[in-house]
Amino acid sequence: MKALSVSIQTADAENIQAISATKFNDFGVGPIRGNIGAPFLDRGVFTDDGEFWKHSRALIRPTFNRAGIADLNSFERHVGRFLALIPKDSSAFDMQPLVKRLTPLTPFDTAEFMKAFDYSLLGLALRLLAGPLKFLFFFDPTWKKAYTKVHAFVDRHVAHAIEKHREITKGGKPISHAAPPKYILLHEMAAETQDPYYLRSQILNVFFPARDTAAIAFGNIMFELARQPRIWQDLRAEVLRIGSQIITFELLKSLKVVKAVINETLRLHLPASRITRVALRDTVLPVGGGGDGRSPLFVTKGQLVEMDLFTLQRDPDIWGHDAHEFKPGRWDEGRPLWEAKWQYEPFLGGMRMCPAQGQVLLQLAYLLVRVTQEFESIENRDEEINYIEEIKMTVESRNGVKIALIPAQCSD
Repeated sequence: MKALSVSIQTADAENIQAISATKFNDFGVGPIRGNIGAPFLDRGVFTDDGEFWKHSRALIRPTFNRAGIADLNSFERHVGRFLALIPKDSSAFDMQPLVKRLTPLTPFDTAEFMKAFDYSLLGLALRLLAGPLKFLFFFDPTWKKAYTKVHAFVDRHVAHAIEKHREITKGGKPISHAAPPKYILLHEMAAETQDPYYLRSQILNVFFPARDTAAIAFGNIMFELARQPRIWQDLRAEVLRIGSQIITFELLKSLKVVKAVINETLRLHLPASRITRVALRDTVLPVGGGGDGRSPLFVTKGQLVEMDLFTLQRDPDIWGHDAHEFKPGRWDEGRPLWEAKWQYEPFLGGMRMCPAQGQVLLQLAYLLVRVTQEFESIENRDEEINYIEEIKMTVESRNGVKIALIPAQCSD
């Protein structure tokens, strides 16, 4: 089964719910993703359907359990090093590349790796867009050079995990722990197989969608706040009320302005604004047919269906006449339940919902609180006021996030 072009586009919440949840088994990604990213990216949770996908997903799920995502002490070590990199003289800098270096999986001194990883993702995005015309990129030595560096980095971690598993099992019994051990995805996978190629592929399938999501989202938050200084002040007032309290999972959940700023940013700037599925069998979508577009729509096996979340989350019929404006206040109490109606889906929903959603939201809240504690105000330092999308595997600001942060006075 091959599909050569997007034949259906939908921004209707009912259809998005059907594709993602109620008719999940009628749609997939395997025929359109498959091995198109090879040799950079092979089989895993991002590329597959069916039993292989279910197995991969089951391995990933414990990594993002409540205990794992709420480990803020570990995250603080990275945040502290990140804050030290922000200019303290109120000079202009680009937040976007800086915050990408915050990713805990990636050491801070691997700028060469990050550059290689970015180009690998760009090459993958171009091949996914080209589909059957991907042969046009066959003679692209730069992509090969980039993903070879990425593979070498990941392979070192894979080799370490395999060696550690062998050491544990050498004595014939597992090492005892005084407390339940932290679930480390690569180590769990190494307990199942010692095939280094399989392990590398699985890790890349998890790492590449998750690696930039939080970083780009935080950059987008700062992009909007730099253009809305009044909202920054509202945010800072809430954060200062924390005082000397320890920042916990529960405390972060209680911060209404912080949550509203994050939600509104993700409404306007989704990690992936357009998501494609292919019909695995003949099926029917709830709406889209008939003269008024409100009747069921027949979808043939092999047709591509693109879910346009960008349009959905900016629809004036849902969000009001100011749908294109950054207004965190729309998330105040008494608002419509957009999430329950599948009208707000920055991480999608259903079986393929981003497994790192909870971790991303928690880290965004924590990072936003810590930056707001350290800096009194924020200024835009970009001549371009509007947000211009650059679409790779995720969507980010083409111009970066050029801002200045004014340090807080000691008396604050």
